Amino acid sequence: MANKHKGYIDIQVGGKKRTLHFSMNFWSEFTEQLGVSLQDIGHVFENGISLKGLRALIYSAILANDQEQGNEIDYNVYSVGAWLDELQAETINDIVETMLQSKILGNSLGVETQKAGKPKPSKK
Repeated sequence: MANKHKGYIDIQVGGKKRTLHFSMNFWSEFTEQLGVSLQDIGHVFENGISLKGLRALIYSAILANDQEQGNEIDYNVYSVGAWLDELQAETINDIVETMLQSKILGNSLGVETQKAGKPKPSKK
């Protein structure tokens, strides 16, 4: 199911393969976990993400997918926090990259900037 461009990534954590989904359900849960508004979400990432933020990010993404799919919820935010020790730095980077490639309200979160092209003359 992993499709980074659609906000999905699979990881092995908590004794099994779990799918994270960076969807509107994720953003709803993530902002709730951190007690910030969607408007202020940029402040969460300004100086790097805290451990609480990382735990909330992973928990919210796993929870969003499992609730969307009707899967059993066999964890809580604290068990996800305990799983963080299992994750390699590369996996965490992949998770954050997937989140940045996802979209919120139709807008990409990625820091990619597109260069404005030169206008082409009309062919009249």
